[in-house]
Amino acid sequence: MNSKQRIHSLDMLKGAAIFLVVMGHALTMCIRGIDAAFLFKFIGEVHMPVFFFISGLLIYKPGFTRPAMGRRALQLLVPMVVMSALWVWYFPHSRLESPLPTTLPDLYADLWKGGYWFTPCLFLLIAIYWALTFALQRIGNAAARIGLIAAVYIALVITDIYAPSNLIGTRFIVNFYPVFFAGVLARQYGDTFSRAWKNPWVTTAAILIGALAFYAIAWPWELPMLPEWHYAVTKPVFHVCLIVTAFALFEPWSRSEYDTDGHTPSPAARTLSMLGRESLGIYLCHYFFLFPLGALRSAMEATGLALVPLAAVAAIVAAAVTAITLIAVKIIKTSRPLALLMIGQPWKQNR
Repeated sequence: MNSKQRIHSLDMLKGAAIFLVVMGHALTMCIRGIDAAFLFKFIGEVHMPVFFFISGLLIYKPGFTRPAMGRRALQLLVPMVVMSALWVWYFPHSRLESPLPTTLPDLYADLWKGGYWFTPCLFLLIAIYWALTFALQRIGNAAARIGLIAAVYIALVITDIYAPSNLIGTRFIVNFYPVFFAGVLARQYGDTFSRAWKNPWVTTAAILIGALAFYAIAWPWELPMLPEWHYAVTKPVFHVCLIVTAFALFEPWSRSEYDTDGHTPSPAARTLSMLGRESLGIYLCHYFFLFPLGALRSAMEATGLALVPLAAVAAIVAAAVTAITLIAVKIIKTSRPLALLMIGQPWKQNR
């Protein structure tokens, strides 16, 4: 894969993932009360692993060069603090029914951070990677590197079991640590990863095993034989299967759209690429444009929370919210200080 094509494919993946994020919030924050729906469970499990994998993929530099943590703090923590403070003020005026924190101390003590958990979680994972680079630089054996990464994961799982912390979000760190470091390893061993998602037998196995893992995650009460700690295994398995499947779908699509002479990328490809480039800004700003849709709850329940009508409603709402959010992001980007404070836009990109 050349770098140009690789960037397009990642942008398209991020674009699809961020649109699913907004669709998921249309269900859980606008309509509410439909957690049993298959669509709700599916969206809730597939969008965030994509972002963490791509973050791990991009954070790796040859030789396990340590990332610049100051720049990451400006990109992730500063806008989280600013936007969450604005969100706490605005939320009572949104008329949304979600039981979200109404004060900043409550928001920071909350596991979900009022919806803003992703940026501090990603920052902490990058910090863990930064700390591990001291050892990873000195380990030349792939098995030993994977062993070290696995040992840290086990330590995190034990910490979350016996000393869980909502303040630092240990549950989310445990959930997404494996897929983040899968991205790191996929970047380091790019040829092996590329051969995996290009192999039809591997992708077929990923779809089948991923479906079984998703079933165990979404409906664990139907599998009483599973131990209580099965999530520590089933979630990483599902995430890896999801990533292999996603690359098998999006990489060929990206090549056909952007790497074919004389071919103009389709509106769908251009839209996903654009959403991917603006994914952080959309994530940070879209909450302010969600609106109550509780009146639709009874109609959705009357359909038995069927996939097609629920997906249609969520997609329409998400499209409207995303369009308005993109306008807001564009306005914010006209001011370099606001772009830095509100959407983590590096100063140099606005010059």
